[in-house]
Amino acid sequence: MICIEKQMVSTGYTFYPHHVSFSEMLSSIAVQTTILESILFISFTVATILILLPHEYVKGSPVPIIVFKGHPATFHAFTICIIFAFSGAFCALMTPNSPRIASLCGCYSIASMASAIGLLIWAVRRGDHV
Repeated sequence: MICIEKQMVSTGYTFYPHHVSFSEMLSSIAVQTTILESILFISFTVATILILLPHEYVKGSPVPIIVFKGHPATFHAFTICIIFAFSGAFCALMTPNSPRIASLCGCYSIASMASAIGLLIWAVRRGDHV
């Protein structure tokens, strides 16, 4: 929706004052979309890799022995963060006509991916893996 009379322009994610050029708005939307598409791709790739990694069963749950050996709770938290990142990015990309919902989904997607990266770094630094 572009509404110059009301001094605001809505592009789906962010409201810009009327003096912002259309190319600047498009570049901002492109950056946000690129970030969400990257999160979508990375989370799908990580989920696929997790299936292929060698694992051990701890209390009936498979835990990869490469990074998360001896840390099943960390692995489960990592998996949940990856799932939330994927679902948030997917929802944000599929609801461009609802800017607040898309923005909320994009934010929790980015936060979930940051949490997953933090958990992965923490698990690697623990050093109890093979």
